[in-house]
Amino acid sequence: MQNLLRLAVAALTVLPLAACAAESEGPVALTWWQGPNAEKPTRSAVAACTRDGKYTIKVETLPEGSDKQREQLVRRLSAKDRSVNLITMDVVWTAEFAEAGWILPLPAPTAATVSAGTLGGALKSATWEGKVYAAPLLSGSQLLWYRRSRAQQAGIDPVKGELTWEQLIKAAGGLPEGERVVATPGNRYEGYTVFINALIASAGGQIVDAQGKPGLDSEAGRAAAAVISSLATGPAALKGLSTLDEETMRAAFEQGEASFMTNWGYVYAAAAERAAKEPAFKKVFDDYGWARYPRVTPGLPSAPPLGGSNIAVGAGTPESRRETAFTALACLTSAQSQKAFMMEAGIPAARASVYDDADVRAKFPFADVMRDSIADAAPRPMVRKYNALSTAIQTAFHPPASVTRESAAKAGTALSEAVSQ
Repeated sequence: MQNLLRLAVAALTVLPLAACAAESEGPVALTWWQGPNAEKPTRSAVAACTRDGKYTIKVETLPEGSDKQREQLVRRLSAKDRSVNLITMDVVWTAEFAEAGWILPLPAPTAATVSAGTLGGALKSATWEGKVYAAPLLSGSQLLWYRRSRAQQAGIDPVKGELTWEQLIKAAGGLPEGERVVATPGNRYEGYTVFINALIASAGGQIVDAQGKPGLDSEAGRAAAAVISSLATGPAALKGLSTLDEETMRAAFEQGEASFMTNWGYVYAAAAERAAKEPAFKKVFDDYGWARYPRVTPGLPSAPPLGGSNIAVGAGTPESRRETAFTALACLTSAQSQKAFMMEAGIPAARASVYDDADVRAKFPFADVMRDSIADAAPRPMVRKYNALSTAIQTAFHPPASVTRESAAKAGTALSEAVSQ
């Protein structure tokens, strides 16, 4: 009986070891938590990276909207969920997720691989306190979109890249009524924070400096407030500015009410699709022009807005899978993968080499301007309490028609209170 008992105990001891050995012999199983808006290039990237059979990638689709995506990821990451291996993150989450210990810094070889050839603005968004925590997958910057014929009529040439907001607003105001609008974000949402951050950075300032000190109550903050005030109260204002977002701006531009607009690169693909279906719209589409984001200060290059997403490795990933997860991260964000996302989903790449590709240049004639804008783009503040910061800024500068140069001091106070709580 004692011999049988000893054999049973030995068997129980060996079974887990045998199971582990069997598990390690097969491909490593990884799960990638990805947004819902790029299914085709996501499938292509997964297929390409798992072709050799060394690992598998299961895609879990996050909900629509950045806030809902963050909420789901935070809940899982804070619980050390072992299945959250690869994470697609908004570019503003890096500091919060890194500081909380929810994502892992990239090993030096992986960091070198994903950094090589990545545009400056995109790489900054993946870095926290000198360490690279993520690999830029997709990027993007806002351009100044305009009707070529109307810009000519207004006597300006945005292509030179020297146009200031003051010059743009004044020139647009001279166009006939019903055509003189400059469409910019004005609603209380993240896009308004993006706009304000770009204005302040273009004026040579920062919303929050490297030491975490708010910088809104400054000459740069007052210059940004002056631009918002001019847009909201001058002849170039669009009725309902305080409710404008990317889609309402795009609609106003396509309909001709706005002759100028700041917006992301997706507006070109959307217009091209419409022009292919509606012959009457093709004439409008053929009049599309694009240029670098306007300057705030003459002689000082603009700092365009930065968008996009990065991939990180969740800290709950078992140590036995981490090396494979970093390998997969590098593959999913390769130049080939980024080209597929750009060609199939119209989302700009984070690597410079993609913009030299003949297929990309044929489909996106604004490739050079977009590449340069991303390289020089100003990321939003890298702080742990980003959501509180963004809400404070939106509130202090809203509605746009109420903004004056003194609004910068008010916003500075609100920001200090928000980030200190």
